[in-house]
Amino acid sequence: MRFRLTLHIDRSQGDLLPFNYQHEQSAVIYHILSQADEQYATWLHDNGYQTDNGKRFKLFAYSRFSLGSYAIDKRSSCLIIMSDWASWTISFLPEKSTQKFIQGLFANQHFIIGDKFHKVAFDVMGVETLPAIEVTPLMSFRATSPVCVKEHIGDQIRYMSPKDSNYGEAILKGLLARYETLNGAPFTGDVSNFHFTLIDTKVKSALIAIKSGTPQQTFVKGYLYSFKMTGPEELLRLAAEGGIGEECSQGFGYIIPL
Repeated sequence: MRFRLTLHIDRSQGDLLPFNYQHEQSAVIYHILSQADEQYATWLHDNGYQTDNGKRFKLFAYSRFSLGSYAIDKRSSCLIIMSDWASWTISFLPEKSTQKFIQGLFANQHFIIGDKFHKVAFDVMGVETLPAIEVTPLMSFRATSPVCVKEHIGDQIRYMSPKDSNYGEAILKGLLARYETLNGAPFTGDVSNFHFTLIDTKVKSALIAIKSGTPQQTFVKGYLYSFKMTGPEELLRLAAEGGIGEECSQGFGYIIPL
């Protein structure tokens, strides 16, 4: 279930937004969810999702901010926000009780995004439930945030390119794992017809800093591209609503239908 947040820019903190702000978006979502622990637990229970060892719920994906008018300041590695309004789309996979829970929890929130040098404050002025995405066995998508797919080779991690021959297999593996997490049982449908195909050769790599400017800073690599995907509608729905690849709850893998 997707929600569009209408945001007003509160310039009390400034108007310079660091390029790498996806991790801070994730922290905002977790913080807002944690403000309603009892409701949060009920919501998870209603959807049949149980956490292990205190792990927090991660089956969500989100877009970058749609900022309207902005400029780029390369010296500070920031976006200069020039408009007074922005929007942000967040998608949660659970269906039961989600609309009322999320709308009530996110309405009228105030949050700050940025690092220790540059920050922007936002006020949530509206929370709109978006129509469900119409899913068919063949769909075309565009990745609006980098898609991260990791290949573990010994103790090394290689970030896969969508041009790799086994990339589609890795995307399918991730969707199957997400299905099992959400439903508590493996997917038993036929995946023999699953196919992942790039629409064109315009593939752009992106190296994103996580926890930028801190001792814990790390870098994650992903790719931006447009693609077609064929497969069972249950899995394509997971992709459309929850993103593809890894690190979706850190701002990676958010896709929109074409």
